Amino acid sequence: MYQRVHTSPYGLNTPTFMGRLRHDTKGNTLMIVAAAIIPLTAMIGAGVDVSRTFMIKSRLQQACDAGALATRKSMGGGITITTQASQNGQNFFNNNFPAGAFGTSNISFTTSLNPDNQVMAAAAARVPQTIMTVFGNNYTDLSVRCDAKLEVANTDIMFVLDTTGSMNSCPNGSDCGGGAGSKIVGLRQAVMDFYDTIDGASSADSQIRFGFVPYSTSVNVGDLLPSTYFNSNRTYQSAIANMTTPYYQPTPGAPTSTVETYASTLSRTNCNTYGANKSYPALDGSVFNTGGPSPADTTKTVYSFKDWGATGTTSGSRRTCRRNKTVTVTTYPLVGYTLTNWTFKPVSYDLTTYKTGSSLTLANGDPAGYMPTSGSYNLAELAAAPTAGTGNVTADWDKCIEERDTVTQTTFSPIPSAAYDLQIDLIPSSTATRWNPTLPEAVYIRANTANENRATLKYYDGTNLVWNGENLDSQPAHACPSASQKLLTMGRGEVQTYVDNLNPTGYTYHDIGMAWGARLISPTGMFAAENVVAANGRPISRHIIYMTDGDMCPNPTWTTFQGYERLDRRVMGTTAPSNCSGEIITRHDNRFLALCEAAKSMNISVWTVAFGTSNPPTLVSCANANQAFVATDTATLRTQFQAIAARIASLRLSK
Repeated sequence: MYQRVHTSPYGLNTPTFMGRLRHDTKGNTLMIVAAAIIPLTAMIGAGVDVSRTFMIKSRLQQACDAGALATRKSMGGGITITTQASQNGQNFFNNNFPAGAFGTSNISFTTSLNPDNQVMAAAAARVPQTIMTVFGNNYTDLSVRCDAKLEVANTDIMFVLDTTGSMNSCPNGSDCGGGAGSKIVGLRQAVMDFYDTIDGASSADSQIRFGFVPYSTSVNVGDLLPSTYFNSNRTYQSAIANMTTPYYQPTPGAPTSTVETYASTLSRTNCNTYGANKSYPALDGSVFNTGGPSPADTTKTVYSFKDWGATGTTSGSRRTCRRNKTVTVTTYPLVGYTLTNWTFKPVSYDLTTYKTGSSLTLANGDPAGYMPTSGSYNLAELAAAPTAGTGNVTADWDKCIEERDTVTQTTFSPIPSAAYDLQIDLIPSSTATRWNPTLPEAVYIRANTANENRATLKYYDGTNLVWNGENLDSQPAHACPSASQKLLTMGRGEVQTYVDNLNPTGYTYHDIGMAWGARLISPTGMFAAENVVAANGRPISRHIIYMTDGDMCPNPTWTTFQGYERLDRRVMGTTAPSNCSGEIITRHDNRFLALCEAAKSMNISVWTVAFGTSNPPTLVSCANANQAFVATDTATLRTQFQAIAARIASLRLSK
């Protein structure tokens, strides 16, 4: 191969131009860089724009999450996305992703609700490109999805519900008679709304239990406790019959009959005339008492005409006239003692079988008969005597209770150790710490004296009984609310049936409601074995939902969970109690607040709702912070029950 050589003027051989260019490599790098500048620009621009887009999408996702959570939270326990909830969700989205942020456009945020009451949200935005616009890629459309739902962990919910007589009225105070528009109907609806919210937020592996304590002048818990938790003897403000007047029962002996002759030679005519003559003392058939007055023995002699003569006595026209004579001797032995008077005083009754469900028969009137032995008898003893002859009443325990022993004082912070009725977890082990069945049929009104004698026992017959200048009924009023229920897993139908059977009656005693609400939900008391841990082994969140339609209103003229306070004075001591006013309210309020604090100290969350009334300071103090609500009408009550349920549920993102 030959190379073409150019001969220079100097006589040297040199390559051609193209040859020199081919062998000269000093500018190659610049050329390569110039050739690669376009693809490098595309790669860098794509990286920058992709990173920027990813960052914007993350912010869009965060805004979507915030909007979905805000929407669900604003719904409370509701099952529809209200206009307000939708707006709140939009506001949260806008705050997290303002219009024009990062140069975006076409921003949107929408929400919807799936069949499980879960908020489903979607957000979109158009992101402008920067470097990639050189290559004709001007924007990227982004979209994200997010869901938010309420989810309940293991939860125990104890409803403590005021079911006093005023719950039959409307929230504005008018008389609804317990019908449509009444507070009791509104309460039933609100409880069902609460249930629906919690049930809709529960998961398959969570334990949700509901319990109920309706309260008024007492609580109905007799079926929840073993009979050993109740005393077998109890003293009530009652009456005894003093059967001390001797009773001599007439006992006639066998009659003795003879025939007497009162003339020897009477004609038939004269004998018949005398026999028919009733004015003749010996023949008028009257009774002649020859004995002394009762209880001395008495002799009764009766004469009557027999006949004129008899065969073999005489003959001819004159004969003996005869008469019958019957003698009966009646003795008057002492067989017993009748009623002298009644003494109204504290009286002990044997409750051994009554507390287990057997009936107790009590006298309910003045005995017409007698007792074999002179003495004083309570109403059960009087009714059991077959000779007493009194009207009786059958007492069946309604399962309401009288509380165990307490102390009489004004303040209860801390709760005194001897105030057993305020001890939440104390297991009964003595007379003082056990409860007592109510026995209203044995309780009688009397004046404030220690003992009071009456000649007869008068019963209420529609008019007032007047005694010692007071208008008195025979027995104080008594009210027993619907049966309480301990914590159970309940279906919707079971809850509906329960609240439909709530029975408004009686006066308002907040302390007895809180005491038993705390006892039934406590993880360390009588029901610890059932309450301490869930079946799935995970912790339990505990809540008391306490609803009332009024202030404390103790009525000492009724039989209540503290007995007959007008005479028993377990709360007031020697101070005469007044009706729904004065010192008695202060004492019961302080007892109530002490129980609230005790419950909260056990990590039980307390929520209070005042319905159809202002929010009393005691309810605000009873509740945990920001957990006291007030509802002036049924619609508000339902909304607030839903809101409480939503706050109890844990709001979380599902996606």
